[in-house]
Amino acid sequence: MVTGDRRNDDELAEGVARWVAARPGLVPGGAPDGRALRVESVAHAAGGMANETLLVELGPHHPGIVLRLPPLEPTFPDYDLAPQAAVQNAAAAHGVAAPAPALAVDDLQWIGCPFLVMPRVRGDIPGPAPLFDPYVGGLGPDARARLHGALLDTVAAVHAVPWERHGLAEVLPGTRLADALDRWDAYVAWAGEGEPLPALVEALAWCRRTCPDDAGADAVLLWGDVRPGNLVLDAEQRVVAVLDWDLAAIGPAEMDLGWLFGLDFMMDSLFGESVPGFLTTAESIRRYEVATGRVPRHLDWHEVFALVRALAVNDRHQRITRSRRRAENPMGPLLLGRMATARPGE
Repeated sequence: MVTGDRRNDDELAEGVARWVAARPGLVPGGAPDGRALRVESVAHAAGGMANETLLVELGPHHPGIVLRLPPLEPTFPDYDLAPQAAVQNAAAAHGVAAPAPALAVDDLQWIGCPFLVMPRVRGDIPGPAPLFDPYVGGLGPDARARLHGALLDTVAAVHAVPWERHGLAEVLPGTRLADALDRWDAYVAWAGEGEPLPALVEALAWCRRTCPDDAGADAVLLWGDVRPGNLVLDAEQRVVAVLDWDLAAIGPAEMDLGWLFGLDFMMDSLFGESVPGFLTTAESIRRYEVATGRVPRHLDWHEVFALVRALAVNDRHQRITRSRRRAENPMGPLLLGRMATARPGE
């Protein structure tokens, strides 16, 4: 569920119904067989923490739509939804299963805030912790390997999107590691409300001291939040939708790989085991290399930087909910421990 408070369901349903009635030509999927579109239900999605996500049913002849709204208590300082729409449409145009067409609506008359609207794609969505997720746990080893392999193939497909052709550099953050460090320094200062988590301050300083030289490195479109829980899968673990483009950017491909491996490290460190059947780090790297022709570099450094970003967002969520003291966040010691073992020059 979204972190913090959320808007009133009845008021949202009324506003969404008015938008659909007034703008039927903008609704993804259109009006099948010339039938008039009518909102039958609006419900909050179970997943997602950085946005309010609404599932809208438009009758038995329409697949439905999904709306993403900025949260009442923001995870990020800026919620310009137009870049997300541009990324999803560009990715979909090049074979990535991003829900498209995606449309950013900034007219506040409908529900009192901007929103992103896209087609609803139905299927299975793994939970945020694959090790304990009933869907993942119910799969056999071969199906788990297919799922994890599909995740790596999706990353490779995202990195192949010709971002310059679609003008994404004009709407997304990019393209150098120095730019990314500046952005996350600013984020930690904003999210920390004058009292940033000490582990984040220490780790960001380490990242700056040891930042690899990325001059001449190929910049790619970055998905930003690489994990199984951002995939919608069919019965054969094929990817039918790629979700959650809030952290999309332009930069070194290793930023996405570091995020994936950093989350794997965190889960393994917290719970002492990995998901049986998932690819090992070495197998994942090899699969990515075969798919892209790229040989990832400086992955230790990128894993630490990814853990910095993940902890910064996690700490922000805890500040919003005020459910736990920041000093109790287990990710802080894990980040510092990973930093101590990293070999950033390799």
